[in-house]
Amino acid sequence: MGRAYVTRENLGGNFCGHAPLSPRFTLARPAKTGTGGIPRVLTLCAERLQAYYYSPRTVIPSLDLANGSERQQRSERREACVLLLTALLKYTDLTSLRVGIPTQVGFFSLTVGYIAKQTGMTLKRVERALADLKTSGLVTRKRLPDGAWKDLAAVKAISRHLFAIFGLGRRLKKERVKASKRLKQKAQQWALAADKATRAGQARLALALKALPSLPGRPSGKPKRKPPDDREYRRRLNLKLAELKEKHWNWSREQLIEAAERMLFDLNQKY
Repeated sequence: MGRAYVTRENLGGNFCGHAPLSPRFTLARPAKTGTGGIPRVLTLCAERLQAYYYSPRTVIPSLDLANGSERQQRSERREACVLLLTALLKYTDLTSLRVGIPTQVGFFSLTVGYIAKQTGMTLKRVERALADLKTSGLVTRKRLPDGAWKDLAAVKAISRHLFAIFGLGRRLKKERVKASKRLKQKAQQWALAADKATRAGQARLALALKALPSLPGRPSGKPKRKPPDDREYRRRLNLKLAELKEKHWNWSREQLIEAAERMLFDLNQKY
């Protein structure tokens, strides 16, 4: 038997949960504001962006005409564009206006799937809204060195024109200067932390090598090879021990030393 038919109520938004008289502008995962939150210029832009829903042709005509029609953009599409832009603003890096997170190993771009979860909308609805934002020029794409456009979903940036529309052009410029200084300080902290980690690793390796006995006893049945008792030999032995330890971390001390001395012996025999 087939599934029973369930009558669905369409409130005017193609069954997407949209109510024209009560649009939703709040993200499923709202941005943190105030101390420790995102810069105020971003939240201000998101707040003023809501005016587009009520007067699309007056506020952002390029977005209202993005579908190529003279008719006003449908209300559920306007709601989707406002929600999507709000989510993109939440993750906008002011220094570059790219959508993502600067990290110690480079800039981490966010996928459309991740952004969709922030909005609470379906992926298809977000993709349609993103297409309108790109057509209007509010969201830009990355150009490759050969001049081609890289139209991947994860590569996007907010246009400065969006802030200018809502009278935030000057404020954006000041906030970007502050953001650049903060990012520079953070980069210095990352570099310092990486340097400390490197030195700590070197110190741990030195302690591990120091703890290894230089001339352990040999198990019965194995031929003894008396190494030359000089500093050069010990230096070479320690280097071999370090190499073997990296490759065979589960070997015992005796196994590591036996293998290292065998390698040095074979090398001396060769030459």
